[in-house]
Amino acid sequence: MEEKVIIDSEIRLDHIGYIYKMISSIPYFDEKRIQSIEPLPGGLTNSNYKVTIDNVAYAIRVAGAGTSQFINRPAEHHNALLMADLGINCPIYYHNDVTGDQVAGYIDGKTLHIPDFHDGTHWLIETAKVIKAYHTCGQKLASKFDLIQEVENYAALVESKKLVTYEPNDTCWGKYLEIKAAYEKNPYEEKPCHNDTLPENWVVGEDKLYLIDWEYAGMNDANFDLAALSLENSLSKEEENVFLSEYYGGEISEENYGRVVINKYLCDYLWALWSVLQIDNGKPYDEYWPYGLNRFNRALAQIEDGSLDKAIKAITK
Repeated sequence: MEEKVIIDSEIRLDHIGYIYKMISSIPYFDEKRIQSIEPLPGGLTNSNYKVTIDNVAYAIRVAGAGTSQFINRPAEHHNALLMADLGINCPIYYHNDVTGDQVAGYIDGKTLHIPDFHDGTHWLIETAKVIKAYHTCGQKLASKFDLIQEVENYAALVESKKLVTYEPNDTCWGKYLEIKAAYEKNPYEEKPCHNDTLPENWVVGEDKLYLIDWEYAGMNDANFDLAALSLENSLSKEEENVFLSEYYGGEISEENYGRVVINKYLCDYLWALWSVLQIDNGKPYDEYWPYGLNRFNRALAQIEDGSLDKAIKAITK
C-alpha cells in the first residue's frame, strides 16, 4: 500500500508545490521520497520547513521575495559551507545562489529563546565560546559586512524610494555620521562574523551548540556579534558582563566596550531602516512597523542618555 505524505494544513499550496519542485531538481535526492512537510517557526524574511525524506529530516528554506536586494547569496553559500566544515553550522546539502533557497541538515534539538539567556549563566558562557571559536578560526569569509556601508545602503534605498521612516531620523543619521568619522580615525580589526546572533539561530544538538542561518555573515567588527546577542536577548548589565567576560577572558577594555555600545546603536538603526524596506516589499505593516519603531527608539535612547557619545569618545582617544 502506498504510504501517505503528511503535510501540515497551514502550509501554503504554492509552497508545497515549490518544495516538491526544488527537491526533484536536486541530484542528491534522486529516487528519494518526501514523507512529511512541517512549518518551522521563526524567519522574518524566509519561510522554513522541516521536510522528511526517506526517514531523514532536512531544514528547507524558501527564500523571501526581494531578499537579493540585501543578501549576497553566493557569498552566503561559501560562508555557510565553511562554518559547516568547522562544525559550527549545520550541514548544507543544497543552496541556490540566485534565489537563496537552501536544504540543510535538520538539528533535532532545542532552539534557544530569550528566557534561556536569563536562566542562569550557562548559555551566556556557551554562546560566548562558540562566537570566540569562529572569530578566531583564521578563515576569511567570502563577503564583508561593513555596518557603516550597510546603513548607508539601506538609507539610500529608503530615500530613493521616498519611503516614510521613523522620526527624528535626522538625529540618528547625524550620530551615524559621527560614528563613521570615528571609524575612519580608528578602524576595527576584521573577523569572520555571523552578524545575526539572535537567540533562535542557536540550536542545541545532541553533542554541541550550533549557530545556524549565515545569510548576513561576512568579515566585520567582532564586537557586532557580541552587541547583537546582547540586544536580541535584552541582557541586563550583569548578564552582559558574564557574556563579555567569557568572550574576552576577563575584564573588557574601555575601547572594546565602546565598540560594543556603538554596534548596538548601528544594529538597531540598521534594522529600523530594514523594517521600512520590508514593508515596501509587501510585508505586513502591522508587524514590521512596530518592530522597526522599537529598534529606532532604542537607538535614539542611546543618544539621549549619553552612552553613545561616551562610546564614540572611547574609540577616538
